[in-house]
Amino acid sequence: MMKWFDKSKLHTVAELRAEYKRLLVKYHPDNGGKVSDMQEINVAYDALYGILSQKENVSGHSYTQEENEEFKAILNAISNFNMTIEVIGSWLWCTDCYAYKNQLKTLGFRWCSRKKAWAWHSEPYRRYHSKEMSLDSIRQKYGSDVINRKSKQTAIG
Repeated sequence: MMKWFDKSKLHTVAELRAEYKRLLVKYHPDNGGKVSDMQEINVAYDALYGILSQKENVSGHSYTQEENEEFKAILNAISNFNMTIEVIGSWLWCTDCYAYKNQLKTLGFRWCSRKKAWAWHSEPYRRYHSKEMSLDSIRQKYGSDVINRKSKQTAIG
């Protein structure tokens, strides 16, 4: 477990997810990594997830195993898309992703027109306030980890 995740630096499910996403981008077989490494990472992630999910995050939400599996599946599905993927709290936000809008919609992402981004969360969203929050305000409140930045395609020739 310590080979892939530093347990002393991971205190919440959100931090674990962010580290998992970083490892996914680096070691996923579609990105040139080994299948055996990804299997080890998944086993370590599941073990740590079991420990951390018993704790509650800032909003008092307890994560379930079903949410964990769904999150991993969504992240695996979008890890090779050339777009910016960001984890804010327990949400996935995707920007610079017009080319993938149909795939995102199929995966259950919702378009947030005011934020100009696609968002995914494991359960239906329930607003607890009447004020509209900007994406920057949400980043400040819950923290943000950018997993994948859209790379610029350069023309050759």
